[in-house]
Formats: sequence, C-alpha cells, structure tokens
Amino acid sequence: MNNSKSPPEYAPTATTSFTVSSSSPRYNSEITKSTLLKTSLHKTVYDSLAEIYSILPTLEMLEVSYIKDYITDKEKYTSTSYRLINQYQIILKGFVEDSDKLNLLKTILPGLDHTLSNFLQLLSNKFHCNCTHAIKRLQSGIPATIEHLSTQVESLHPTVSQNTATTPAAPNANTSAKLISQITGNFITCMDAVKLNYKTKSQLHPLLSELVVNLNDLVENEQHKSLEFSGKSKLVNWLIKINNLKDGEEIGGTDADSFLNDLDTAYKGFYTSLE
Repeated sequence: MNNSKSPPEYAPTATTSFTVSSSSPRYNSEITKSTLLKTSLHKTVYDSLAEIYSILPTLEMLEVSYIKDYITDKEKYTSTSYRLINQYQIILKGFVEDSDKLNLLKTILPGLDHTLSNFLQLLSNKFHCNCTHAIKRLQSGIPATIEHLSTQVESLHPTVSQNTATTPAAPNANTSAKLISQITGNFITCMDAVKLNYKTKSQLHPLLSELVVNLNDLVENEQHKSLEFSGKSKLVNWLIKINNLKDGEEIGGTDADSFLNDLDTAYKGFYTSLE
C-alpha cells in the first residue's frame, strides 16, 4: 500500500500496517531524532503513537463524511466508527497498564494527566493534528448514530410515559428475529453482570455497548420505523456515563442500583413494544 497517496480505508489492525507518510513532517521530525529511538521501549511507544496518529485523520474523515451526508449507510458508519474507537481504547489501555510506557509517554507529552484525560489534546497540539471531530468522537466513546439515539427518541415521542410504549411494525425477517434474540441475551447478560458486582468501565462498557448497537440495528432493519419503548434513552445515557469512567474508577453502589433498575425497566419496555 502506498500510504503517501491515500489514507487507509480503516485504521491499522493486527493484519495491516500503516506508517505515517513523509508528508507528515512534524511527526517524522520528532520520531527520527536519534535520541528518541534508543531502546525497544521507545520504539513501542512511538509505534503506538503512530497508530493513534493514523486513527485520528481516518476517523475525522469518517465523521465529516457522515455530517455532510456522504455516508448513507448508517450501519456501516456505526461499525466503522466503533472499530476505530475500540482500536484507540485498546492502545490507550496499553499505556495505562504499563508504567514504563506511561512514564515515557509523559516525557513525550509534558503535562499529561496520569488518567490520560488530556492525552488527545496534548497529542493534537504537539503534532499539529487538527482533528476536532475525531477527538470529540473518541472522547464520547460511541458513534454519532448511538449518541444521538437518546435525542431522537425524546423528540419523536415526547409524551411516551414510563408505562406505555410504541408498538412497531411486526418483524418480517429472520434477521429481526435473530436480533430480538440477541437483544434479549444482551439485557440478561448486562443485568447479571451488575448483580455479580461488575462496576468498572472495562467490565460494563463492552456489554452495554453491544446491547445498544443491537437495538440500533433493529431500528435500521425495521424499514426505518423506530422501535420505541420505555427506558430506551436511559441506556444511551448510561453508555456515555460508563465510558467517561476513569481507569480503575467504579460506579458507586447507588449508581449500580439505578443502572440495574433502568436495565430492568428498559427490558420490560422492550418486550412490551413487541406485543
């Protein structure tokens, strides 16, 4: 692949490689200084930064294309956005879990908070990477289609009460039946996880994320007829809240009870809407 001609379709994966091109002088002038790549640790950290440096413009392009309505396939946008976000989070987690990498990263990005909350802003400033839409998406941790789901639910059905739900068109395909089955399993898994005292971001976010994505897919598969039910918008709010937890931080006992209650309400609302 000639990376100097065009960006990769997606960010790097385990089977593909992307190296920042020679057209990125700011980054290359930094990493080619002889004092910076003396050890394998330096190389590992800068390789990770290169991965993130490639994710930012790729996600920026995706976000701008979605905003300008160049992307009409919302399902493809959602899956691609999640893939980029997950890659970023995996790399960032690698810094947090390795004190040597984290200490070196702090020398590269002076002023870096130990929670890495200001990582993206410092990286963007140091290497002159202007990707405001991508940074916002990475900070939210969820695609725009999911983030806006709560607003869409409230605006379309502002009078839906806690005990009523909109009845959707009946599922008419095997895909819908499969999604309903998956969503049921997602609800049960999430509630069991909370009952088993799962409280951290790494424990809860993947489970709730899969539930919300499957609910969104069911909406798309119902010929754009929204499947609305009591408690749906709260799931998105919890997804954002859990994503904003710092590494090692847990949801409190009261929050855990509220989360479980909201899951139960949404689960009952989901089934009521299918009747």
